[in-house]
Amino acid sequence: MQLVGRFSKKVIELLNLSIDADTPIYIGSVNEIHMRNRHEYEYDKYYTDISTIIGLPDYVGINPHDNSVMYVKEYEEAGEYIRVGVKVTCSGKYFARTLRLLSTYNAERYIEKGTLKKIDNSI
Repeated sequence: MQLVGRFSKKVIELLNLSIDADTPIYIGSVNEIHMRNRHEYEYDKYYTDISTIIGLPDYVGINPHDNSVMYVKEYEEAGEYIRVGVKVTCSGKYFARTLRLLSTYNAERYIEKGTLKKIDNSI
């Protein structure tokens, strides 16, 4: 289990989450294997960026399908939105469970509907 980030106060307030600021987010070996096997393109290109995506996302939201927290980074030079999905376990720990490409269509639709919220990362 490796620490890959923490919930910031900004994200907690923006999404109205009932957790403490600085709650840790981990990645486990099973999650890494899943990402590598199921999302090879994203894993090869963006796996080393997971901490950055969580720490400095462009958008955050709650996934309407599974209630996971979505951290989304827009990579303008590649024209891609990359989503890291974070879910809580029965024991109350948060894990980065998915690393996926979010289509531009879905990203723009989520932004328009308010599912994804722009986050201000300026200090």
